[in-house]
Amino acid sequence: MERISRPALVRLTALPRLVVPLVTLALVAVGAFAPLPIAIPAFVLVFLFIAWISYLSWPAVTTSGKIIRAIMLVLIIILTITRL
Repeated sequence: MERISRPALVRLTALPRLVVPLVTLALVAVGAFAPLPIAIPAFVLVFLFIAWISYLSWPAVTTSGKIIRAIMLVLIIILTITRL
């Protein structure tokens, strides 16, 4: 998985520092406030991105970092369910 993800990670690290967090925040805002046909795909994209990054970084992060990543994924699921 790391080998397959490498080109995407290289592109992500080449972006300005604030682009990824701002895009993620924008997708969460779209998911929270847009109509359901737009909100659900936005939440799915955020969930998949965070799950992907979490999977790749899992061996390198501390226990507290793992807990934070798991909580973020659970919160996205909760937000999606509350929108339904």
